[in-house]
Amino acid sequence: MTGGQAIVETLIAQGVRVVFGVISVHNLHLFDALRDAVEAGRIQFIGARHELAAGFMADGYARATGEPGIYVTSSGPGAADSVGAMGESYHSSVPVLQVTTEIEAEWLGQGRGVTHEANHQLEMFASVADFRALPLTVEDAAEQVAQAFEHMRSHHPRPAVVAVPTDLLAEESGAAIPRRRDLAPRQADGEAVAAALRMLERTERPVLWVGSGVMSAGASEELRVLAEALGAPVAIADGGKGAFPEDHPLCLGSALHGRFWGDNPIADFLPTCDVAIIVGSGMHFRSTKGVGLELPGAVIQIDIDEAVFDRNYHASVRLNGDARAVLRQLLEHVHRLPQASAAYREETARLRKVVAEGVRQQYPAESRLFDGIRAVLDRDAIVVADPAIPGYVAQRAFPAYEPGTFFHPHGWVGIGYSFPSSMGAKTGAPTRQVLCISGDGGFQYNMQELGTAVQYGISPIVLLFNDNAWGALQSMQRRSMGGRYFGSDLVNPDFVALAQAYGIAAARVHGADQLLDELEAALARNAISIIEAAIPEGLEAFR
Repeated sequence: MTGGQAIVETLIAQGVRVVFGVISVHNLHLFDALRDAVEAGRIQFIGARHELAAGFMADGYARATGEPGIYVTSSGPGAADSVGAMGESYHSSVPVLQVTTEIEAEWLGQGRGVTHEANHQLEMFASVADFRALPLTVEDAAEQVAQAFEHMRSHHPRPAVVAVPTDLLAEESGAAIPRRRDLAPRQADGEAVAAALRMLERTERPVLWVGSGVMSAGASEELRVLAEALGAPVAIADGGKGAFPEDHPLCLGSALHGRFWGDNPIADFLPTCDVAIIVGSGMHFRSTKGVGLELPGAVIQIDIDEAVFDRNYHASVRLNGDARAVLRQLLEHVHRLPQASAAYREETARLRKVVAEGVRQQYPAESRLFDGIRAVLDRDAIVVADPAIPGYVAQRAFPAYEPGTFFHPHGWVGIGYSFPSSMGAKTGAPTRQVLCISGDGGFQYNMQELGTAVQYGISPIVLLFNDNAWGALQSMQRRSMGGRYFGSDLVNPDFVALAQAYGIAAARVHGADQLLDELEAALARNAISIIEAAIPEGLEAFR
């Protein structure tokens, strides 16, 4: 088989069902092999208009399915255009594999000016990929693609990239196709587990702090059992929405505060606890130390990546391993763990009410809107939010009930994420409702993918909040620079007309009730729809 066929067969052997990507002169033989597999019904292909969008689609697919997202790009500019998406996946701990190309093997490193030649292309991915490979034979290409999967499944879930010289894709070889190799989830050191148990046996005021690693490991059920066994309240960290159901009596809700997130009494509660159990959270500075967050003096941290220990807070006990496996280690001794007192449970119940009331008081119009949206969506609907003010408010005001149902770019915080990611999510979960929340500026990063959605029948619903500005930045300019606006105004297209040019149902609304009516209609259509919410005076005035 050709190198292109060997790569496609390896992807299929790894369980890949969908490939995103952009065709190019350097990956034609790989696309020819993809064509055969697609026509045989063995794999699905989604052709994006831009490599940044293809990367975000793969990211959304991975978050929705729990399996690595795959996309194909091309040497030089194609690979370079993907770096922003790779960075988001890296810093948000999402497993994606990019199969890109390189110039012909004989010209590598010579600087001859070959088409799409880059100066040490693989080094371009050094800060955004956990696994990088440059195969020089067809056999190496197949094996290194398989190694990329093994790495993503056994390490901190982050991107991998395999750059294949374009001539290998046409070269024929008798390469064997590597089988899928699944390793047993890594457990924590037994002595560390014993130390954690001794600490938990003495706790009277435990609190759980949970991040996206809970969902990456499929550990939500184990987390629930531990929380209930301890009677410990659960605070949702940045990126952790969905890890624990927000309608559970032990869930305090999102712990985000400061910046665009407002005041949050959870921040005052945490230092009063005696033990914090951190599960699968990178403890990003911007939402922890960066906003003055304090933790109890005793911290048990569970993470597959030992590099996150002591990143911003000292970990008294470090449990290095897969979150699900480590929680199961603790639960083997659940009979030894003390139940929280009735007084502490009552305090947790009161705090839940105070947190919820605080959100309603700080965001009255927004809370009413998101309550209405939550009421019309299914429990397992997927919401994908961009880093715009509506997305920031949704992190606090929109409750998530199940794993993998609320995505936002909490790592790199890259604008333009939500629309292509929602397409990837809908591709991975076609029977579930998928709602994209975007601002007008961020939507224009990837609005060309409307064509991709129509071509491949991908049907998220887009809530596009339009204030004709980079609204979050204007808010900062208003607060910090006395209203000296510069560079933050936008001249936008007619988004409804743009959607209709693609044959997409679209409507412009000026109030919350009208938006909810249009949302219900869009859900009934089960086709891609755009609802533009005009917010010239900001989201807080949208009633």
